Amino acid sequence: MTTQVSSKSHTPTFSRPRGPFAAFAFPRFRKVWIASVVFSLGNWGERLATGWVVLNETESVFLAAATFAVRQAPQLIFAPIGGAAADRFSRGNIMLLAGIYKAIVLSALALITANGLEPLWVVFVILAFSGVGHSFELPAVQGMVTGSVPRNIRMNAVAVQSTGMRAIGALGALAAGFAINLLGVPVTFLASGASFALGGVLALFANKDLQAGGAQRSGSVVRDTIDGLKIMSTMPIVRMILITAVVVEIFGFAYGAVMPAVAKEVLSVDEKGLGTLTMMAGFGSMFGTIFLMLLGDFKRKGLLLIGIAFAYGTFLATFSAFGSYAIALLLIMGVGASAAAFDAMQWTLLQLNVPDQMRGRAVGAWVFAIGFGWIGHLGLGALGELIGVQWALAAAGAIVVATGMLALFSPSLRRL
Repeated sequence: MTTQVSSKSHTPTFSRPRGPFAAFAFPRFRKVWIASVVFSLGNWGERLATGWVVLNETESVFLAAATFAVRQAPQLIFAPIGGAAADRFSRGNIMLLAGIYKAIVLSALALITANGLEPLWVVFVILAFSGVGHSFELPAVQGMVTGSVPRNIRMNAVAVQSTGMRAIGALGALAAGFAINLLGVPVTFLASGASFALGGVLALFANKDLQAGGAQRSGSVVRDTIDGLKIMSTMPIVRMILITAVVVEIFGFAYGAVMPAVAKEVLSVDEKGLGTLTMMAGFGSMFGTIFLMLLGDFKRKGLLLIGIAFAYGTFLATFSAFGSYAIALLLIMGVGASAAAFDAMQWTLLQLNVPDQMRGRAVGAWVFAIGFGWIGHLGLGALGELIGVQWALAAAGAIVVATGMLALFSPSLRRL
């Protein structure tokens, strides 16, 4: 392998990197990768601790699911703004601010959970503020990931970053389960907040030799946001990806909101069992993105996305149907693998089908689209209380499969 030094930078680049870890040939990418996986630890710990403590204190599947909904709903407003900011300002600075912000939010959650979730409405307000931070985090980190490698390596870079993020996060979920059991929920929230702050600092250093967003600095962030949404709405493939993202997010990714109920009411396990179940989903997501890494620059990306949707719906409908913890641990890996691969393929397709100066806004539009997932969280929680979480998950999985079937009729997606 030969090394070439750019005349504009002292950072070495590598010619013709190959293999499943091709993106690691680029030092810039390695720095971004480390920052993103540290951020992931915070996200996994926050989700697991919040769902468990609300279910345990209220005995309500609906309220536990609602915690996921209120975290996601603010993305409908703030995600397009976060995407425009990622195209306009230093993404490292955005990640640093997001990390500090999330650390403060989780410290507030630790304080209120130490007082027994009283009053409960304050928990939901704090979680809504957490969702605001996520709206800025994801466009920035994805812009850093794809900006650190050449265009032909972007699918691999997204897959490698997602693999690390989910693998480390899976271990973090297991650790969070044991931390809740041994140290309590408040300490778990504080540890997750520290992870966010550290990830922000690492992202700042990772971004030092990366370009900021490519948008011109005339005008305003609001104007960039509006213009970006208008342009992307005219692109058939981008429009189709975002529509698919909305439907699958509502009916597919809502499963995380009822995982505490599946663990406690269907599989009869405690918080350590929930942590293990979540860890297996994390390991599955790692395998799903490893699969994409091994594919390299796969040519039929649209058909691959559709196939992943079929698998996702099937695993989702069946993983808790047998009421067996052992079977659930096996099948939840399929759910995690499909979910991770589906997300990574959407990020890849979006960033390959928009101009480079709009990559942040493309991911921001995707985060906006998945912001509608709060409907699924509330709906699945309500349906779970009404007919049971097993039947609710079976119905959700069937709709995801149907979405994959309908996507087959999209010429623009099939041609990719």
